[in-house]
Amino acid sequence: MAADPAAPAGGISLHAGHILIPRLNIAPRLADFLGANLSGGARQMLRVDTFVQRYPEDGEPPSQPTTAFLGYTHSYIFIAFVCSDHSPSLVRAHMLARDTLSDDDYVRVMLDTFHDERRAFVFESNPLGIQADAMYSEQSGYDFSFDTVWDTWGKRTHSGYVVLMRIPFASLYFIKAAPGQMRTWGIILKRYIAHANENDYWPRSNHNIAGRLSQDMEIEGFGDVAHGQNLQLEPYALARNLRQLNTVNPVDPFFQHKRLQGYGGLDAKFILRNSLVLDTTMNPDFSQVGIDNPAAPNQRFPPYFAEVRPFFIENSSYFMTPINLYYTDNILQPQFGARLTGKMGRWAAGLLGVDDRSPGLSVPQGNPIFGQRAQFWVGRINRDLGSLSNAGFIFADREFQGSFNRNGGFDYRLRLRNRWTVTAQGVTSETRNLSNSTAGEQSCETLALTCSGQAWMQQVSYSDLHWNWWVQYSDTAAGFVTDTGFFQRPDVREPNGHIGYVFRPSSGPILSHGPNIYTERIWDHTGLPLDYYFSPSYFVTFSHNTSLSAFLNLGQDRLRPIDYSALQNNIEWHSHTEGISLNSDPTPYIAMSGGYSQGAVVNYSPPSGQGPAPVQLSSPSMSLELKPASGLDLQNNYVYTHFTSLATGEDVYDNHELISRWNYQLTQAASFSLIGQYIATLPHPDLTDLTNSKSLFGDFLFTYMPHPGTALYFGYIGNFANIDRALCTRETSGDCNPLDPILPPSGSSLMNDGKTIYVKLSYLLRF
Repeated sequence: MAADPAAPAGGISLHAGHILIPRLNIAPRLADFLGANLSGGARQMLRVDTFVQRYPEDGEPPSQPTTAFLGYTHSYIFIAFVCSDHSPSLVRAHMLARDTLSDDDYVRVMLDTFHDERRAFVFESNPLGIQADAMYSEQSGYDFSFDTVWDTWGKRTHSGYVVLMRIPFASLYFIKAAPGQMRTWGIILKRYIAHANENDYWPRSNHNIAGRLSQDMEIEGFGDVAHGQNLQLEPYALARNLRQLNTVNPVDPFFQHKRLQGYGGLDAKFILRNSLVLDTTMNPDFSQVGIDNPAAPNQRFPPYFAEVRPFFIENSSYFMTPINLYYTDNILQPQFGARLTGKMGRWAAGLLGVDDRSPGLSVPQGNPIFGQRAQFWVGRINRDLGSLSNAGFIFADREFQGSFNRNGGFDYRLRLRNRWTVTAQGVTSETRNLSNSTAGEQSCETLALTCSGQAWMQQVSYSDLHWNWWVQYSDTAAGFVTDTGFFQRPDVREPNGHIGYVFRPSSGPILSHGPNIYTERIWDHTGLPLDYYFSPSYFVTFSHNTSLSAFLNLGQDRLRPIDYSALQNNIEWHSHTEGISLNSDPTPYIAMSGGYSQGAVVNYSPPSGQGPAPVQLSSPSMSLELKPASGLDLQNNYVYTHFTSLATGEDVYDNHELISRWNYQLTQAASFSLIGQYIATLPHPDLTDLTNSKSLFGDFLFTYMPHPGTALYFGYIGNFANIDRALCTRETSGDCNPLDPILPPSGSSLMNDGKTIYVKLSYLLRF
């Protein structure tokens, strides 16, 4: 271990190869760090001031001084940051929503409380004390769905800013110890300087060593401290008025009306054996979550949507494998669920069981499956091997009315000589369809009740200060299906890879620049070449979070009658797109980005009875974030996609996507937010089978959240759409009933097809 990183304020020094964290007699306050000299509890804390750059100059001293202070009491660990800046007016600090620090300056603490170099608690704060917390996994990165109770105080000063964090031991998981026995944890401290695009770490985080937690600092202390609570309950109550168009039976649509409907639910967390966590949920409600980003137009395969519901993304890293068997967007309407996750020595385990009411609610009454539920199960066990390697098994199962889709397999990850990583997985699936009850029927042979298949992949990757590359080969059989995971395409063999190089100039306005190349080739199992893609790009980064990139995408698609029934034989199309993108944060109050792409692409929504064919693409995009006041954050995004016929120049269709997210943060706890979304697809009916569609979505929310788990929400959700005019209640003759109140308007104007007003209250209890 290196020499003492700094002179400790309280006479604490290295002991037995560890940094000793002092136990404090007096809890520090923010004011203790604001004067010319330390005062109060700050005098007893360990002082750390040897931060090292990771970016843009790996291994160089920071451009701005940072000093951190560490200490603990019986109930809390305290971390303070005194951050100086030669140009304090350039420090970015805004009153923002929790977990959305945007492009502000921030400081971060990572605590590896089991010191296994696999996972860590993450705590962040901007200069005003706005919090963000997460769980970090070396395999899947940061999971900001994790929320816990802790405190921050922040203040701008004439020379920069100061932040004090107070983290209860009750909010952490760690191994029990005998009375008087010290614990050894891992810690990483970070400061992000926005105007310089600079990341400073203690201890040093070296680009030439893969992984973050393998480079943490061992800290010793935390003897005879309060342990985490064994039980947390978070009940909620909700009251709402709802009006919603129900089209489950297309010949009998109607508006549902619910006035002053009240219901509740309960989330519970049980801490078992120090690190095993049992989470349960009953009747979960996600009204306040907001909206997903829409999928890009012209998608041949199902697009991936990131999960936004907290119950499903918390601790999701325990279930992640190279072949995705854990895609909880497949669970639409859960009512009951339980999840067990945690570590037992070198073993990590995860088990999830959830029901899904959506299959039984998607059919009208009288249908045999009305009211029936699907069951969704995932289990995984993983074993740490050496310092940074692991191997594990996973099993996933979706059951519904005698039909099922079951997947299972083995995976491993080997870290070699710090810079090399070898990853592989092999899985097998078995699917039985007694009715159209699982998505697997689309991928199984049409007439078969059951099908099975295998999938496997192997990847080798390498990274250092300049080089980053990986190569992968994957093979998916025709009968492989996963209804629990994210799945796009069976019956393919696919080698693909990426290589990138980063130049890091030692001086000048350019911080880094370099090329990247991605390529892939796809065959089916008969050996027929299907698709080929080659995508080179080049990027340049500057200070003020400014970057510029240019790209070229070259593609070849071979489409078969099995892919599109309108095709009489195989057909091959070539495509190309080129474009440029720019993003910049020129001032603390403005962040903007934009881009433009054009070229020839395949239209995957051809007219009825015809196969896909190339069209001309033109697509500008723009994003603008304004922060005119400390608590006001206005984010606006617009993407326009224009498709025209290559032969005639006629418009095929236009797609507009406009999303605005506005947030006014009154205090750390109270905020108003508004989300507006407009999406329109305007087709030429002779050139595409897409229908004319327009939707306008609005979401207003007032939030008062003194800490995670305890919150008051008042919200309004409304949606307007140009509903299909063929949708109506029909008479016995088959004609629309002209007196029916849900008859859509005769024109294409938008109609309110759903609105909800709700009040929700939740309260966190910890025992």
